[in-house]
Amino acid sequence: MKHKLTMCMAILCIGCTFAFGKSFEDRPPKKNLNSKPVDVVGAFIDANLHTDAKLFDQVMSEDAFVSFCNGKKAQKQHKADLLAFYKKMGPTDLNCDSDYEVLSSSGNVVMVRVDFKFPTFLQRNFLTIEKNEQGLWQVTQVNKFNENR
Repeated sequence: MKHKLTMCMAILCIGCTFAFGKSFEDRPPKKNLNSKPVDVVGAFIDANLHTDAKLFDQVMSEDAFVSFCNGKKAQKQHKADLLAFYKKMGPTDLNCDSDYEVLSSSGNVVMVRVDFKFPTFLQRNFLTIEKNEQGLWQVTQVNKFNENR
């Protein structure tokens, strides 16, 4: 009898988990992610390594943009364009290593260099991270440079 009761409870718990649990995509964003610049940097790296649109959305400010050289001229992409691209791509794991270095910090602004080391090239990202009116840290600007290895 005790064995049957334990089995019924286990089945009930598993059933409730599937019925009422949230999928990975439905989970709310992490609330403390924007409390420190170093957490924003880590999330930026994860968002890029795994093309995670929700995480990217959380760490980038609404008016953020990414600047990069496209052939002969510099080009800017705004956050909405990048989010659309990440959503279209879906989750992907990039074949690279990452590293970062805080270059400068002054009050409400932090400059960070994030490197993505691919097998054939190095992508350097220079991030400007700012504290907004709500006291949350977000990336406001990214400048990308690709270097051959």
